[in-house]
Amino acid sequence: MKRLLFALSLALCLFALAACGSRHYSVVMNDGKEYVATAKPDYNSRSETYDFEDLDGRAVTVKREDVRVIQERKQ
Repeated sequence: MKRLLFALSLALCLFALAACGSRHYSVVMNDGKEYVATAKPDYNSRSETYDFEDLDGRAVTVKREDVRVIQERKQ
């Protein structure tokens, strides 16, 4: 029983630490629309686009010329 309780406590602590360490990024477009990326957007120099995943898990691709700013969100 103690092992189970210890394992559950350890798993909960690791999950909490992982959630605190995750970084989200705001991608603000020239038209004012804002996306929240779950990780730093990847830039594709060949197609001149940024690729990222939003909070809903959808893959998003935007043109570099349409992006006003990308910045890390304060949590």
